[in-house]
Amino acid sequence: MVYLACHQKDKKLDFMKAYKLLWLSDRCHLRMFGRTITGDKYFAMTHGIVPTDAKHLLEGEPTLLSNSENYFNSNIKVVGKHTFQAINDPDLNEFSDSDIKVLNRVLTEFNAMKPKELSDLSHKYPEWLQYQELINDKSNKSSFPVNVDLFFENSTDDHAPIFDQSPELLEVTKDLYHEYYR
Repeated sequence: MVYLACHQKDKKLDFMKAYKLLWLSDRCHLRMFGRTITGDKYFAMTHGIVPTDAKHLLEGEPTLLSNSENYFNSNIKVVGKHTFQAINDPDLNEFSDSDIKVLNRVLTEFNAMKPKELSDLSHKYPEWLQYQELINDKSNKSSFPVNVDLFFENSTDDHAPIFDQSPELLEVTKDLYHEYYR
């Protein structure tokens, strides 16, 4: 979140935009390298895909991450109802070269979009569409854990170049993900 916020005006970032940029980064990295950048778990919600630990951190709720509260308080400040600001620059030693490459590519391709546009974009992907009927049924709960295997599927409605991996690469990275992270 700090890395993404540092690439915004005044280092401030809207919560929803942060969630969607994290999702796009994790989706792309997983498809290219067989692991996510954040290690976060995702939920499908009314406004799209949401990384749960990132959401909990910004809302002041406990997370499953070790040392997350100390890191958060040292690097991020909530400055509005739905906005946070990076206090420090990110520690680039925390990132691999591939993490930085993907984060920069996501920023290049999607940073100009408004939060609502990113939310609408997330509704075009299998990881949200799989849960659409449940989300739209008001008698159900409002969030559903996402099966990360859906990140390996292509959208039939959006053809963002960032997700143009070959079927062969997707097969390999999905196998890697299953071998090491499931």
